[in-house]
Amino acid sequence: MSEMCFPSAKKGVLMLLLLLVCLPLGACSEEPVRLGFSGTLKGKYSDLGVQGRNGALLAVEEINAAGGIDGRRIEFLVRDDHNTPEGAVKADKELVAEGVSAIIGHMTSSQSIVAVREMKDSGIVYIAPTTSTPLLQGRKDNFFRVIPTLTDLSKRLAEYSVDKLGRRRLAVVWDMSNKAFAESYKSFFTETFVQKGGKLVGEVSIGRREGSLDWQKIVDELKGMKPDAVIVVTAARDLAGFAQFCALNKADWAIMSSMWGYTKELIQTGGKSVEGIIFVVHFAEDDPEEGYVDFKNRFIKRFGWPPNFAAAFGYQAVLVFEEAVKRNGGSTEGLAQIIPGIAFEEGLIGPFEIDEFGDVVRNGHIVTVKDGNFVTVSKGER
Repeated sequence: MSEMCFPSAKKGVLMLLLLLVCLPLGACSEEPVRLGFSGTLKGKYSDLGVQGRNGALLAVEEINAAGGIDGRRIEFLVRDDHNTPEGAVKADKELVAEGVSAIIGHMTSSQSIVAVREMKDSGIVYIAPTTSTPLLQGRKDNFFRVIPTLTDLSKRLAEYSVDKLGRRRLAVVWDMSNKAFAESYKSFFTETFVQKGGKLVGEVSIGRREGSLDWQKIVDELKGMKPDAVIVVTAARDLAGFAQFCALNKADWAIMSSMWGYTKELIQTGGKSVEGIIFVVHFAEDDPEEGYVDFKNRFIKRFGWPPNFAAAFGYQAVLVFEEAVKRNGGSTEGLAQIIPGIAFEEGLIGPFEIDEFGDVVRNGHIVTVKDGNFVTVSKGER
């Protein structure tokens, strides 16, 4: 009888040994941490979404390679929000149903505003890489971000255009399809431009419907306004199209852009016509900081092309999530109370801290396009 019992006893000993081995690792029987991503992955706004997803994916892969979060792997679930309010809500509901603990997203302000409003009862935490609308600023909710609001950047660019470039007559081209961002940006820019002694001579809105834009008609309309500066608040592809028609028409106004247009797709699409466009950004692609250079090399090795600001911020959004879970003892419950106060002294592109409202402050740099590259004109201070 003892011989019959021995295999069971031996099995029990083996199970006990396995448990003792697993306990220090904390991963043998732990369920993975599920993390979602929601952003636009197709169409003319996808330069932000694809890069933001890839930056987040790189962070997830590196965390998992290092053993996960307290021994738990991150399972990364991705959805396309199709750059529509309906698509954003549908994508996020699917992610919540899949059991994600937080969502990295959205990449545009309009989608974030809809998602935060429509998903508030779900309790899901958002960590947005590139949503910079001030309409979500100073609110205690489940929305956090690693990019500052657009307010300081738009004001500084307006000041630069008047004080450094000597421009006095302003026209605005802005995309209504991302109204939560574009309308706020043009308002802050215009207000500062006028306060500095400039004059608003007119504006043109785009994005009311799908289809190709008649840039020649828009340039002709601007000519009648006689501006010496045009602020363009659009995605990179539209900014490139506008710049090409400005070059064809030998327009002599200075072109300035929000950070929305600050991606490599601008240079790839616009060629020489985008030379000289001026931005104020939180992320300088020619930044020599060691942390960013190392990240850039890892990103290129993984994906085959350089990162843009959306990739860097997507990566950092995942690091915020990782740090929150660690501070929470490995639990993903109640992260909205844990994230405020999280700070990184040595981020990819400078230090930052998330305040009690989920907002951050970063440096702003003057950047232009020169010889087919983004080049920093002057570095800003916090």
